[in-house]
Amino acid sequence: MLVALAAAVLVSPPNLNKLVLKPAAVGAGYVLVRRTDGQGTAQRTLDLCGTSNYGSERLRSGRLQVDYLKQNGTLALSNEVVAYKGGGAAEAMREVAQHADNCPNKPIAFEGQPPLKYTITRLVDSKLLKGYLALRVVVTGKVKGQPVRAVRYAIYQRFGNLLSGVYSYAATGVPDPDQQTFVLHAAEASAKALRGGSEKGVPA
Repeated sequence: MLVALAAAVLVSPPNLNKLVLKPAAVGAGYVLVRRTDGQGTAQRTLDLCGTSNYGSERLRSGRLQVDYLKQNGTLALSNEVVAYKGGGAAEAMREVAQHADNCPNKPIAFEGQPPLKYTITRLVDSKLLKGYLALRVVVTGKVKGQPVRAVRYAIYQRFGNLLSGVYSYAATGVPDPDQQTFVLHAAEASAKALRGGSEKGVPA
């Protein structure tokens, strides 16, 4: 009976609610907002530069994504934490890195979006987990005939069979360095949350 109990503890799924960022880790005044599509694997996780060739989507066993907003704030954040079956998180990191490195230098359309060009640049932050992928994504093109340009950030980190994605969006006119500092600060907090969660029983 003791052996069976120990085995059950080892395979128990991680509590993703305890692994997403706390609002205070994002910044003063931010509140956590639940998403209607934020729980479960019906909603895809990886869509950087398209949705093809992400086989790891089938290996997800749990997913939670929440947003963080601030009244009258100009910066918004989203944190997605995903649990995978054996080896799935490592595969997901390889896939997203491949998409980042090989995104076409031309507009592409997917998931009902108009054709847009995604210019991706890697960032460096020594405080993130080993093997991280930190990306600045400049989106340009036309929507309904009007030119658009937006700067987004996506930071992916893996700890065992857990993956955390931290995504940032900004209002028009927010200086790029401010947005980058904001999202990297949150990603560093996510790294600590993943490490801490693993030490409390989440599979490494």
